[in-house]
Amino acid sequence: MRELMRRYFAGTVSSSDLQMKIGRNRQPYYLSDEDIATTAISTLSDYANSLRLPYNQSQLLTIKSFIASIGIPYSLLNSKGDLDRIGQKLFQGFVVDFFAKGVPMSQVQINANSVMSVIPLNQTLVNEAYYNVLNKAADKFLKDGFMSDNEQRLIESYTSSLGISLNNLPSNCQNGGLVRIAQSMILKNLQNGIYPNNPLSVPIMLTKGEKVIWVYDNVTMLQEKITREYVGGSRGMSYRICKGLTYRTGSFKGHPVERSSMETVGTGEFVITDKNLFFHCPTASVKIPYKKLVGLTPYSDGLEVHKEEAKPKRTVFQGFDAWFVMNVLNLVNS
Repeated sequence: MRELMRRYFAGTVSSSDLQMKIGRNRQPYYLSDEDIATTAISTLSDYANSLRLPYNQSQLLTIKSFIASIGIPYSLLNSKGDLDRIGQKLFQGFVVDFFAKGVPMSQVQINANSVMSVIPLNQTLVNEAYYNVLNKAADKFLKDGFMSDNEQRLIESYTSSLGISLNNLPSNCQNGGLVRIAQSMILKNLQNGIYPNNPLSVPIMLTKGEKVIWVYDNVTMLQEKITREYVGGSRGMSYRICKGLTYRTGSFKGHPVERSSMETVGTGEFVITDKNLFFHCPTASVKIPYKKLVGLTPYSDGLEVHKEEAKPKRTVFQGFDAWFVMNVLNLVNS
């Protein structure tokens, strides 16, 4: 049966022959729907993996006829999400033509939507495909360390046409070149006095007119904790007066010693606005106004803030590259 399906994709067996031979062999060889589905998905995956860009409509028709000919319910074929993965790959292959070949977005969407007529994808998978293509384009644009104006226009055209946001990226795109491009575009707009208008899903209270610039997820807040103890020795004698009561003579000679350590407050969202830094997690919510900042120490994986306090304590936010925050603070406070 596997060889029969391979011959279909090689073009030496027609869809009608495939349908006839599977139907004829079902009973004498005790083939269940699960048997046929397992073999079909394996062979279809091999075919999809063999495809190279650019994709075309004839490949979609080949897949569509195959699914119709084997006579297996779609839900069974896709029980483990195999068809979703194949469909998403094909969908992305048509979308990438926007960057690779300059195909207008209107035609790109027509071609990409033709995949949906063969392998339906839900909106979550579609959005994920759009972001995957955009992330790959961003990595390519940043390979030379510089994004040209034309490359920026392509990204702006892509996102505006599809109605997707660079300021609220899915988790699988938050460590790639797309983040750096999105942040670079925000910084360029801030230089021109243009602030982003980002929705906020974190339960914090903004002041009137305050604008959200960026939200980092999975940031860990650490704060300095100071403990004090006395060390030293004593001299003298103890006299038992009665049960549970002792009188001690002599003196104690010692001195206080302070010890500091960084303790984890929690892991949550770190929000940058045009007026404040916010941190929110299930156990704590912190607001740091820019006017209370006296200094910042950037690290490769976070930022230490120094606040104007009577007894200042070290406060560190860990889990992001500090360059963007430093640039934002420089622009909004200039």
